[in-house]
Amino acid sequence: MKHAYPTGGAAPRSAVTDFSEICDRLAEHYPQWTERIRMLEFFETPSVRPVGNDGRAIAYNGRLLRYYTPESRCFYIAQQLLHLQLGHEARRGDRDARLWRLATDAVVNAMLKADGFEVPGDALMIAGAAEQSAEALYGVLLENQDDQEPKDVPGETEKPEEERHRESESKQAGGETTAQAREIDDPGLAAIVAGLAEMLEPSMQLDFDWFPGSTIRDGVLRHEFRAYPVAHAEILLDTSASVDADLLRAFVRGVKGLLRQDAVIRVGCFDTRFYGFQEVASEEDIQNLELQGSGGTDFHAAIHAFTGDAENRIIFTDGFAEMPEERCDAIWVVYGSTTIRPVGGRVLYSRPTEEKEKHEIDFLIT
Repeated sequence: MKHAYPTGGAAPRSAVTDFSEICDRLAEHYPQWTERIRMLEFFETPSVRPVGNDGRAIAYNGRLLRYYTPESRCFYIAQQLLHLQLGHEARRGDRDARLWRLATDAVVNAMLKADGFEVPGDALMIAGAAEQSAEALYGVLLENQDDQEPKDVPGETEKPEEERHRESESKQAGGETTAQAREIDDPGLAAIVAGLAEMLEPSMQLDFDWFPGSTIRDGVLRHEFRAYPVAHAEILLDTSASVDADLLRAFVRGVKGLLRQDAVIRVGCFDTRFYGFQEVASEEDIQNLELQGSGGTDFHAAIHAFTGDAENRIIFTDGFAEMPEERCDAIWVVYGSTTIRPVGGRVLYSRPTEEKEKHEIDFLIT
């Protein structure tokens, strides 16, 4: 049901229902639109992440939006306000919906940054978008849609000159001396990350357990029940194939971008054995990831590597190995043509079509 300024008593924890304060803040930013802001309509739906619009009203995902700070919520509602004011939905025409959304989001986000809004860490920012119309930026994205990341658009004076270095050598580890290296091309990271967006669960920042304390009573060290930070996700990378290192890092970067700005994730590599988790909290951590492995694949090593702390558990693999009989409630991201039937969890496939630039995403729940 659609309504303006949704309010109510004690809101359920799974929803955000009171936008009146945000609308008041928007009216201060854009006094010329005060009447329009006062008439804004909102409706809740799980199909947006975390907000969207239907050309008339603002859609929001209450389950996700509650994990954002008040400043980030204000930013995303302001984003949709500008989309409505600029008529982006009506201007889309027959353009590709995904690329049009990226283009319009980037343009609007640049406008909001210039207007003094605090930009959330997961907001799309493309260099040069501030100098482009949505239509012009859409043309650039359409031209470069095969790239893993959007290129800088015309109008940006400074561009990084560093060339991306591709590491494709087969590293011998894991004890599989007869294994053959399998060269893997880009499996369509953009499509994979888009599919993951609907599967990930926001995680708590803290958990609680008993730890050794600082006091001794009757000759015994007392324990304390206290909070400790937990990872938002644990990612296991199957390095048994010759997967480009930049590709693996781009996948980790994409998953981290779906979570909170301050999210900490653990990343580990495996082939016939697990090489330990590395903590990733920043872009520097992603660049410094030590990617070990190459040889055979043992999924038993993978499913036994998860610590149990993180709600989101992800295995990135080509699927060339025998499935364990044990249940593992993880998201299996499978690139290539292999079909797997794990016990428990969910499977996300990226299957290249005849046209190399397009990928088909299939979902399987077992």
